Amino acid sequence: MLIKKYRFVTCFKELNSNIIHSEFSKNLNVDLDIAKELVANRLDFTENKMHYLLIDYSNTQQITPEAKDYMQRSDSGLKNILGAAFIASNPVAVLMANIFLKTQTDFPVKFFTDKTDANNWLKKLEKDGFSKQ
Repeated sequence: MLIKKYRFVTCFKELNSNIIHSEFSKNLNVDLDIAKELVANRLDFTENKMHYLLIDYSNTQQITPEAKDYMQRSDSGLKNILGAAFIASNPVAVLMANIFLKTQTDFPVKFFTDKTDANNWLKKLEKDGFSKQ
């Protein structure tokens, strides 16, 4: 397993997989600067390559409107994503997951409460070879 810990997020993946798992720091309040850092960390971890993404938003406490807008843009928050699964267990985390569910994307997006289910869904996408058209 490949693991890299950043200031606000830990990213990891199995060696023969293209599914990136991101877990945010506890009690994270996401403003525009932090949103930019989170995206930069993900792109660093993936070496700016296309990937599937599983994000656990459960530790997120707040997101500013500016951060939300940044995370919804195809040239920033959605860059290089082939499919995304979101985990949320509190109201703010559900709000953040819904940001992506309501954003028009050219990749499949789904909300989960269980990490195993989310990971299995992404594994199926990866196995089926889903890619952006």
